Amino acid sequence: MRILVTIFEKLVPISGGGTPRVSSLVKAFSARGHEVHVASPIAVKKEEAAARLGSAGWLPLQGVNRLGRWKMPKYMLAFPYNMLRVAAAVRRLQPDVVVAHNSIAGYGALLGQRWSPHSLVVLDLTDLLFEYLEDYSRDGWLRAVIGVGRRLETRAIRESDRIITISQAMKDIAVQYGAHPERIDVVPDGVDTSIFHSVDGSVLRQSHAPGASHVIIFHGAIDPQDDPGLLVEAARLVVKEHGQAHFWLVGNGSAVPDLKRKVEHYSLNDNFYFSGWVEQPQVANYICASDMGLVVLPDVLSARGRVTLKEFEYWACGRPAILPRLPALEEVAQDGETALFYQPGDAVDLAQKIGRLIEDPELRVRLGQKGLALVKKRYEWSRLAEHFVELCETYARPG
Repeated sequence: MRILVTIFEKLVPISGGGTPRVSSLVKAFSARGHEVHVASPIAVKKEEAAARLGSAGWLPLQGVNRLGRWKMPKYMLAFPYNMLRVAAAVRRLQPDVVVAHNSIAGYGALLGQRWSPHSLVVLDLTDLLFEYLEDYSRDGWLRAVIGVGRRLETRAIRESDRIITISQAMKDIAVQYGAHPERIDVVPDGVDTSIFHSVDGSVLRQSHAPGASHVIIFHGAIDPQDDPGLLVEAARLVVKEHGQAHFWLVGNGSAVPDLKRKVEHYSLNDNFYFSGWVEQPQVANYICASDMGLVVLPDVLSARGRVTLKEFEYWACGRPAILPRLPALEEVAQDGETALFYQPGDAVDLAQKIGRLIEDPELRVRLGQKGLALVKKRYEWSRLAEHFVELCETYARPG
């Protein structure tokens, strides 16, 4: 089959978000003998990007720095351009299947389907892009753009031929948006254990947290819609009881300046380390230099369906995870067995869970080991991507 895979995030090198998932899909389609073309932003020449992932061709799209100050206005300019580019690629390539990561890429694929009606559009739905953008909507024009975006997102969910999503919770949300349940399958996120595995993090720990009794890590994009300020509020409470506990924020994002100001306001500078953006292969070193990992998300519609990469990456490195009690995360983790849950938005509860793991080393080890076993059993990217590809082959099979 001829496959077009599209994502509006920078795919080479991997930039976080959905890019580990999509890069695994491209490799899996290629490994099964399909002719794979990719449309995405990249930071290398298209020939190098194609060689890295084994694709037959690459259409570079307009990228936006996820960490930039003016990223939302830039997204609003880049998205229409990229949608038209994807539509043109569908018209030119006439693919059998288009796999579009998230709704705006999906809408571009649906536009192209008008000139290639035999092309099957498979929406890879891992997030709701316009549900959490109210944090950026102080300006009236941006609120109007978000309204248009929500209509496009709804249309992509309703009209895609098939949807593959990351959780039963996100499937239920897609049904609320108007998708038919029988058109939706679930393939969760996972982790590449060739990248995330146990390594010696002692040198890194000594460099960035000398004298720390415990290191608590949060990594990835640090943006306001995910409520990262909760982490600082919880840390303030933890440090009162455990003065040598250190918190690492590994990554970057538009919320970082406010977080740094809050850390300084609470006189927590000696307990915090902000790394800046770290390339994916180095993230495992930071996790292995830590004692536990955090996931911070608010109780909002888009977060209820999301299954982040973080917990899988913590587990793959043998570290316990502390997670917000949200439906999708409850599908992959069991409280007290592979993770500890806290109530979203509750800094006191989060602090208590961190304190519990600080004070119970046996529990830390047990949760980390059970998480690692779970990853090896269910959440290896190689197996998940192959299942995704098999579903697409089934969809495209006549009859």
